[in-house]
Amino acid sequence: MAKFLLIFRGSTAPHSRPSPEEMQKLAGQWHAWMQKFSGAIVGGDGLKPSGKLIKSGVVSDGPYVEAKEVIASFSMIQAENLDAALAIAKECPGDYAIELRELAGYA
Repeated sequence: MAKFLLIFRGSTAPHSRPSPEEMQKLAGQWHAWMQKFSGAIVGGDGLKPSGKLIKSGVVSDGPYVEAKEVIASFSMIQAENLDAALAIAKECPGDYAIELRELAGYA
């Protein structure tokens, strides 16, 4: 089994913020997705909107608010191969751009 990282990118545009009713519906869809693939999901969480960026030892604020798509959350899954991981990722609810990356397996 290979491990894959799903990186969920969402828009920071004000019009992209869902209503409370839409949030409830989306939460239900995420719960159903996590239940369906509970055997494949090995971790993940949402991310707070602020953080720090470290480059060449210099620390600055980040991620940047003006970014069109910020990393909203991530999940780690196990799957037989890339096609199986893609099938799981394609069923993720919400309007996210999802980056799918296989872990190198060094650890």
